[in-house]
Amino acid sequence: MARTIKVRPAVARLLLGLYLLTSASVLHAVSPLVTDDADTVEPGKLQLNCDFVFVRTSSTSLYLLTVNPVVGLTPRLELGAIFGYQWRDGSGSIPTTNDADDLTDLIIAPKLRLWQGLEDKLKFSARMDLKLPTASDRHGLGTGNPDVGVVGIATYTIGKTSLDFNAGYYAINISRADFDDDRWFVGQTIRQMLNEKWTLLAEVFAFLPNTRAGGPATWYFSGGPQWSVRENVSFCALVGSAAGHKSPDLTGTLEVALTF
Repeated sequence: MARTIKVRPAVARLLLGLYLLTSASVLHAVSPLVTDDADTVEPGKLQLNCDFVFVRTSSTSLYLLTVNPVVGLTPRLELGAIFGYQWRDGSGSIPTTNDADDLTDLIIAPKLRLWQGLEDKLKFSARMDLKLPTASDRHGLGTGNPDVGVVGIATYTIGKTSLDFNAGYYAINISRADFDDDRWFVGQTIRQMLNEKWTLLAEVFAFLPNTRAGGPATWYFSGGPQWSVRENVSFCALVGSAAGHKSPDLTGTLEVALTF
């Protein structure tokens, strides 16, 4: 049976950043899913995820090209990074709705597999996300502040079906001791393998405010197919939407994943 390239959360942390930006002004994934799986990249292997992301609100369209290299360091530990370029088309009188383009923020994300059992059907991992502010704060494409998050990950596989559950906490702007803008993250994914080449992906996830001052909660939904062209090459396409105050009307992701 051909091995499907594991789906990575490349977009997840960038979507968190996008959500925080848009909620602060007018409105950041297993990649291209936001909800992660508990597996890690094999030691000595490199997985390279290249994504095109589209996010549309009633007045703004945001496009991102991101690269997510993930290297396996040990049988239980991997290290990933996310960086890229973004541009925005929009209208409005405030900077966050004008046309602009810039680098994305830089994300550093180590993940450690903590335990596996039940004949490898059940796995638990933990991931840390460190966001370094490399995107433009002046143009509203970044917050200009460092953030850090910790996410617990559980994956259960039975037959050709895998379920991934995530729960985490993101400290926003760790340069100051203020918890009002912090966010809780919850996510659930189902991955259904149809055959050696095709897998269907679906997920729901949410960013929940730590306090009332943190703004409204937003729930995201997405789904689509993953095509394994060969053992080390896959393509994926996701389409989604969201529910919440000033949430995106439409989201889309195209990804090619390579393993070396």
